[in-house]
Amino acid sequence: MTKITQKPDGTVSFEMVIPKETIAKEYEHALAEVVKTASIKGFRPGKAPAKMVEAQTDRSRLLSHVLNHVLSPAYSEVIHEHKLVPLIDPHVNPKSMEDGKDWVMDVTVAIAPTIDLGDYEKYVQTGLKKFKPKKDAKPEEVKDEKLNTIFDLLLDKAKIEVAPVLVDEETRSALERLAKQLSSLKLSIEDYAKSIKKSTDDLVNEYKKSAVSNLRLEFILQKLIELKKPEVTEAEVAELKPQKGQESYAKYVIQKRKVLDILAAL
Repeated sequence: MTKITQKPDGTVSFEMVIPKETIAKEYEHALAEVVKTASIKGFRPGKAPAKMVEAQTDRSRLLSHVLNHVLSPAYSEVIHEHKLVPLIDPHVNPKSMEDGKDWVMDVTVAIAPTIDLGDYEKYVQTGLKKFKPKKDAKPEEVKDEKLNTIFDLLLDKAKIEVAPVLVDEETRSALERLAKQLSSLKLSIEDYAKSIKKSTDDLVNEYKKSAVSNLRLEFILQKLIELKKPEVTEAEVAELKPQKGQESYAKYVIQKRKVLDILAAL
């Protein structure tokens, strides 16, 4: 059994060993695929000796093929072995890839963190005693203001840390969305940062801070769904008209909406 290290913030790391026998078998398969299309003087296409084809083939091409075919099964085996539910693709760093030996990879991935909400109803209700909605605010606006106050209280009091790799992934995705939006204006992120009198590093740090807050809040709401177990009917799911295979996500959206209603009623 592969030994894993799991932190409260959801960071999971382990050393993944790929047997040399598996590597050798996949290498032979990769070489056989190259032989099929190899064109070497004196031989018909696909008929040259494997050793000759190997000598004239970029070795990195063969190793890349091997990596692509052995990493996923080895990773999946560890994930299923420990019943993990990864939230992002794994970060894989080769530790040892010597010829004729097992390959060893350092793998890091993120799962949901450990969350301690404490007596959230008590501290939320205490905090809401100071809540005063804006004058002339509409009911929906009052609800939104109240929920934002509750979110701040939960983020302040709940004990939860988020895996750095997950924060980095969320930050990267947010910056990619920003870059795509800016491209239509023919602006780079650097140009945009200058236009709001900030450095690129300042902008990245702001996005990272936002990522931490958004992820913490999302996990807190997931925990509340787990605690409150709001019921969702098939009719409610059908009303959202989810695409095939998206029914579970539609159910989650409805559960989160109901949890927000529960919080707003505190």
